[in-house]
Amino acid sequence: MNTIDFLKANEHKGSGAFLREAQFLKDNWDWLKYSYAIAIKVRHRMNELGWTQKHLADILGCTQQHISILLNGKVNMTLETLSKLEKALDINLIGNALTFTDGYVIPQNAPAYLNEPTLEEKNLPVQTSTLVEGYAKRKKKGPKK
Repeated sequence: MNTIDFLKANEHKGSGAFLREAQFLKDNWDWLKYSYAIAIKVRHRMNELGWTQKHLADILGCTQQHISILLNGKVNMTLETLSKLEKALDINLIGNALTFTDGYVIPQNAPAYLNEPTLEEKNLPVQTSTLVEGYAKRKKKGPKK
């Protein structure tokens, strides 16, 4: 009996949980990579603070089991959950990535955040935005005349 025949004869005939898990990872990797990264960052910050899952759960007003699931890294977290984690742990998970991106210039008269004064109202220098090299304005779509 060769190796292939031996493996086929002794393969596990179970439920195929491994294959389902592998397919889940393959199908959802676009967002899972972010969930894993966030879970690692939250775990690291909890270790720095000496916090347990139960302590974080008490602060967030949820169960320890929910925190365990979040730290598993396989949860598509809501913005509300991310915001609560940032506030509780005093860390930045996504805030800077959304508000200060490389090469982005804040448009004139745009508030930095909602309910905040504009740059002009703060008496800060205003930068003007220019088109990225090679970028052309899109034509407006509408009915053809």
